[in-house]
Amino acid sequence: MARDEEDYSDYSRHINTTINGLTLISGFAFTAITLLLTRLDQPSSLPSQLVLLFLVILFGLNSLVAQHLGVETLYYCRKVPPQTRKVAVRTALMFLSFVLFGLAIPLMFFLFDLVYLSIVAAVIWLFVILADLVFVYRPLWEYRKKHAG
Repeated sequence: MARDEEDYSDYSRHINTTINGLTLISGFAFTAITLLLTRLDQPSSLPSQLVLLFLVILFGLNSLVAQHLGVETLYYCRKVPPQTRKVAVRTALMFLSFVLFGLAIPLMFFLFDLVYLSIVAAVIWLFVILADLVFVYRPLWEYRKKHAG
């Protein structure tokens, strides 16, 4: 690498470490929600629902930031491969997986007759999805149009 070219490999490794931490916390939140739903004697009590709501917010925020950081590293690549059909399908599947995994939480609440918490969690997740589209994928699509190939 020439001296005048910038090397972002250290930054990329740092971002990867951060993403791993965020996904670990998201996995912890998802697991904690599952365990609390199945182990609490009264998951419908107000304190239980507040704790579950806190975990929903933690899960959504960490998932959004992990998605954002995962895409951000692409902006520091010197050469971006062309947007092929294979890349587009992979990106769409990644987004679909993100959406469906987050919808599992409101569905679990619904299974345990926590209807209002399920609705609130679904609304929170919809805001996370919209934020993901606006702050992660739309800038990614614009970047790929400008810098591909």
